Amino acid sequence: MTRSLKAANMTDMSKTLGEEIRRLRTEAGFTLRDFAKKLEISAAYQSDIEHNRRRPPDPLLKKMVALLRSVGADYDVLQQLDTRLDSDLKVWANATPGVREMLRKVRDSGRDPREIIRNVEAESKKRSKS
Repeated sequence: MTRSLKAANMTDMSKTLGEEIRRLRTEAGFTLRDFAKKLEISAAYQSDIEHNRRRPPDPLLKKMVALLRSVGADYDVLQQLDTRLDSDLKVWANATPGVREMLRKVRDSGRDPREIIRNVEAESKKRSKS
């Protein structure tokens, strides 16, 4: 089974990262305070994560997955729910008008971005061979 199919089967992909973390935490039987204590963060910070006011940094997300693995937490699945742009990509997009235009055109095309990526990769291979 491919990773995306696995992810779709494990979680409702319309959920947010915070909602899924809260669902998993609750299913594992952790109170918000107990979970935050195990993660060595404040309950307020955990609440902000679960209400999508903050995103957990990668090391914290990995700790969460380790604590919630018994109820099906999967790092790759949770990563798919994290819609943030990596900081280097955000800087590039803000500094390069063509990137913003490209993203708009991909969105407006209605095509699956993965299909467009495959096309770009195929074109790139053709050019490198010639």
